[in-house]
Amino acid sequence: MSFPQKNSLRKKPSSTSLATPIYHRRRRDWRDDQYLIEEIVKSLSESNEAKKNKVSLVKEFVGLTSEIGGEGYQSNKRAAVLCMWIREQIAKLASTQASYDLRVHTIKIPPGISRIIDERNQVLSKIKANDEDLPPLEKLFPDPGIRGFVLERVQLLHKGNLLSYLNSLVSKEKVSLQGESATISDLIHICEEKLKRRKLEIVSNFNANEVDLWVPSLNLGVDVRETLSSSCTNELVNLLKNTNSAKKTKFLAVVCPDELSDLIFHSWRDVERSNVVPNLSVLRVGDFGSYLDRISEFTKADKDST
Repeated sequence: MSFPQKNSLRKKPSSTSLATPIYHRRRRDWRDDQYLIEEIVKSLSESNEAKKNKVSLVKEFVGLTSEIGGEGYQSNKRAAVLCMWIREQIAKLASTQASYDLRVHTIKIPPGISRIIDERNQVLSKIKANDEDLPPLEKLFPDPGIRGFVLERVQLLHKGNLLSYLNSLVSKEKVSLQGESATISDLIHICEEKLKRRKLEIVSNFNANEVDLWVPSLNLGVDVRETLSSSCTNELVNLLKNTNSAKKTKFLAVVCPDELSDLIFHSWRDVERSNVVPNLSVLRVGDFGSYLDRISEFTKADKDST
């Protein structure tokens, strides 16, 4: 993704230009495996960096994907394992390229990719649900106080089975995050972490007439929403307009969960496209980091030009 020229720096970042597909970050079903593999194969042949991989390595990778495609993607464990590996490489790419684009950049293919994926698949297939597969308690829980508490709970509730206890904790967290307030709290926490990583000061708001987060250095207001129905669209627009009136706002972002389907997400973006709030961008939480990087560059360029 290329940055805009200086004369267009005041144009707000668009979700269309910032967004990376959900399947780059997470797997929803087997179709995401198919989309990701097909995109990577295309990238290896067409991107500007494609020549960084040896022809023989690309040939082996394409051969592996052809085998997987021939077997079918649905319920294909090798496809799922390959995509786990691809997402690891994309994460590495994202750490060096704040706004990567697989039409420009590409992942690095190591020698023996077929062997690597087969070995990973074998390891995952052999994992057994028993405590012998877990690291020692001292490594899992280095704090003695927490370790003592864990031991007590494991003995009391799970008959000494540590794996059962850990599984129970994850299950409870999953259930708790299915509630609206819990999901909102989790989304706000993710946004706060992305801001903290960039050393951006955050002011949290709990006023019904204000956005959830304010970032003074960027003049950015952030509102987090789990759902957006037609009945609450007017309420959101009024809240955003109030924020623009009360503060010297340059940018406004409405952040929603990654899990939203493309159809629902694009219906959310109708609020942005209506231009009723001109400085608004509607984003999935996974794209919030790229959005921050882009508006930080806009802000710096504006300061340098004055």
